Amino acid sequence: MEEISSRIVELSALLVYLILLLWIGIRSIAQSKTAIDYTLAGRQVRWYVVLATTAATMVGGGMALGIVGNVFKTGIGYALITCGAYFSLMFSGFFLAPKLRGLNLITVGDYFELRFGILARSLAVPICIVFLLGCVSAQMVAVGTITNVVLGIDYRLAVLIGAVVTIFYSTVGGLRAVLKTDVLQFVILVGGFGVAALFLVTKHGGLSNMVDQAQTGHMELGDWRDLLRIATIACAFFLGEMLVPPFAARCFIAKDPPSARWGIAGAGLFLLLFLPLTSFVLGTACNISPEVQAAAGDDSKLALPTLMRTAFHPMFAGVMIAALLAAVMSSADSCLSSLATIFMEDIFRRHVRRDATDHQLLRVAQGTTLFCGIGTAILALFFRDIIALIEFVYDFWGPTIVLPFIVGVLWYRESRVFACVISMFAGLSAMAVWKFGLGTPYAFSPALFGFAVAVLAFLLALPITRLWRLGRLVKPQAP
Repeated sequence: MEEISSRIVELSALLVYLILLLWIGIRSIAQSKTAIDYTLAGRQVRWYVVLATTAATMVGGGMALGIVGNVFKTGIGYALITCGAYFSLMFSGFFLAPKLRGLNLITVGDYFELRFGILARSLAVPICIVFLLGCVSAQMVAVGTITNVVLGIDYRLAVLIGAVVTIFYSTVGGLRAVLKTDVLQFVILVGGFGVAALFLVTKHGGLSNMVDQAQTGHMELGDWRDLLRIATIACAFFLGEMLVPPFAARCFIAKDPPSARWGIAGAGLFLLLFLPLTSFVLGTACNISPEVQAAAGDDSKLALPTLMRTAFHPMFAGVMIAALLAAVMSSADSCLSSLATIFMEDIFRRHVRRDATDHQLLRVAQGTTLFCGIGTAILALFFRDIIALIEFVYDFWGPTIVLPFIVGVLWYRESRVFACVISMFAGLSAMAVWKFGLGTPYAFSPALFGFAVAVLAFLLALPITRLWRLGRLVKPQAP
């Protein structure tokens, strides 16, 4: 009887949260009547909203389930790995975001054509699409896992429920609905995770007591191979999160360059101070819990949902369910919004109908959100390793996009255009050979290897690009 009562409380908390998200989507319909409203929220978003939506977007299924699960399984190293992503936000916010906002662009593809020409744009747009589809799929997997483990709902049905809610409010409300839900999800996420970590530390008599009870090696970073893997994955996080489409969109929607700077950098600083410690506490609590060890076994992503059910009162467990779903849905909706913008601007307006009306563009964006959401939900039924999905998309993004982004914002010259385009192809090719051809030797991150090759190719090609005529082969005369 007590088990049934607890399940009813948890389901009620989840139901209230999902209804609230649907209500926000419906309320946002009237504010998203133009394509710019739908995809960029009118470019009038203040810094604190940018901070909240950026932080909520960052903490998705990989950060929530994947990192806590890996701390549970392997120890403190995985709590440190995530710092690479937060430093990436701080670097982007302080040095790149204000200048990017000042360009008044709409997509990452626009930026690459403006700086490097049509060829660079033609490579950047598919990479953006691969990245976003992989990220949304990872979040759909996380939704299914959380709901399946905590509430006992069939995984496939759980993916369907989460997908329907996320797709609905993202499709009907556009970015305005995404921003409103992200702010709500940020508050729930910080409150839920923060209170949970504090409760667990208090329950076990302090963090040092928790560490003492953990399995041998929990506080060790391992041998040189483990250190190399930790360092390279942290670098992959740094490169893989740098101005990815959802974060670039946060630069584009900010009210002004200072709002872009403090919104993006502030999100990175907040997460750096909050999430590594919180993830370590939750992961350590999983490690010392016999119930979690018995239920999770070798499947580390089950650790956190199991902890919620076994360590907390049903009412608070319901709040934690909402916090986890908040983390996941905020990443999924932001990526769906970015996909809608890319298909609207980079594909439909550019290749299908250049004279498209605002109404047609709005319908394309809504249709893209709907169909991409359905497609990624289907992928989530077949690919259920969250961390593998996240690392996969990082491997494509870092070697191809990051170096041209940095050069284009901080060190741009016409004579460097060709070298940047060469670096994009070299980085992507090297990553593919290292990952798919050689099978990632020495556990060295393909993203980091590809980025290193991209930098080398850029430096080798740079002397050639001093020839103006060669630079004009890839750079349009009037961007």
